[in-house]
Amino acid sequence: MIDKRRIHDRIGIGKMNSKKGLKNSIIELEKQISTIKNTQKKEQELLAEKEKSDETGSGLLSLLKYIVNENKKTTLLLEGISRSLARLEDGLHDQYYEEEAALPEEGVATRAAKEVPISSLDAEIIKCIQIRGMACADDIKKAMNYKGRNAASMHLNRLYKMGLIERYQLGRKVYYKYDAGKAIDTLIVSPPQ
Repeated sequence: MIDKRRIHDRIGIGKMNSKKGLKNSIIELEKQISTIKNTQKKEQELLAEKEKSDETGSGLLSLLKYIVNENKKTTLLLEGISRSLARLEDGLHDQYYEEEAALPEEGVATRAAKEVPISSLDAEIIKCIQIRGMACADDIKKAMNYKGRNAASMHLNRLYKMGLIERYQLGRKVYYKYDAGKAIDTLIVSPPQ
């Protein structure tokens, strides 16, 4: 059998004979309950903070692992690109020396000349420019017996666009010059006169 007196003494019921004693016991029990609740609340808050820090820590750890893995992949990719560039440079270097060895001796033309067909009139204009060194539209007008400068300007512009002569702006006039060195790969073909 259970001794009721011991139990009552333990929880303070023996002191509860009066209303005042009962109220005091209830107040003391409420204080103990609120202390227990506050302690439980603090423990729950601490657990929640720990879970958040664990999530953040594990998230940061995951992010760090991802960064390390991506860094390894990038390094491997860059090493592959570097090896490929080295192979290409070696290939170009070898090809350069092969082409240099295959070059003919100096003085021998290596490329076929590009043929540019022009009219006999344009051929005369080029001869006129060669004789004078440089010529403007007025000079060509006089040499070709044109009535105006428009026809001379048209022929000179066409020859310039074909790359056969060069153009220079000197003051208010535009002068044209034939440079044989620039047109070394060009063969001017004109019809027989």
